[in-house]
Amino acid sequence: MEVDLNKVLRSAVQTGTVIIGSKRTQKAVESNQAKAVVLASNCPEEVRKMVTGKVPIIDFPGMGVELGTTLSKPFAIVAMAVVESGESDIMAVLKA
Repeated sequence: MEVDLNKVLRSAVQTGTVIIGSKRTQKAVESNQAKAVVLASNCPEEVRKMVTGKVPIIDFPGMGVELGTTLSKPFAIVAMAVVESGESDIMAVLKA
């Protein structure tokens, strides 16, 4: 079954707990709060290296501006940590 990533991400933001921003995402990973991380395609390599191997990573196929738009935010988002998935199926995306 195909999972609509945009819909899953919006649901995670609306019903769960997420942390937006590359520095805050790195801190969430370091403190073991993050269950997964969403990275835009233009995420800086240093951020990607900091989280790789520590938590599951979901690669968003678009740029940060598109991720921000998907999440109804008026700014670009290159990294987002999922602390609580809420009613979203975001963990199913990791298994797909």
